Amino acid sequence: MKMEDKKNWLEWLVLIISSLLVLGILVFLVHEMIYTEQTPPNITVDFGKTELKEGYFAVPITAKNIGSETAEDLQIEVINGFGNTEEKALLEFPYLPGNSSVNGWVTFTKNPENQPLVIHILGYATP
Repeated sequence: MKMEDKKNWLEWLVLIISSLLVLGILVFLVHEMIYTEQTPPNITVDFGKTELKEGYFAVPITAKNIGSETAEDLQIEVINGFGNTEEKALLEFPYLPGNSSVNGWVTFTKNPENQPLVIHILGYATP
């Protein structure tokens, strides 16, 4: 055996640590696959404080998926006011993984703080 073919202690240490990491990840993934209950998407929507911008009012929106399955093509309608003063905004998110959240903004020409906002989830798809 040549001298170049022998592995030193550092090479063995790196091999052992990387093998343990790969094995740990595989065990974790198999455990999640077997023991985690698959629940359909469950979308909740919250909105933050309205901000005045140049010529419009912007409202931050947070959509949360508390289910474990993914929601695709999520469409959220936000209505400001009612009757003749009603103003609608549509917000779309292409992908919302399970147990995660996504942020966006909707805008209005009238101040939404004077009237309650109505949030309506129009729909989503499950892959």
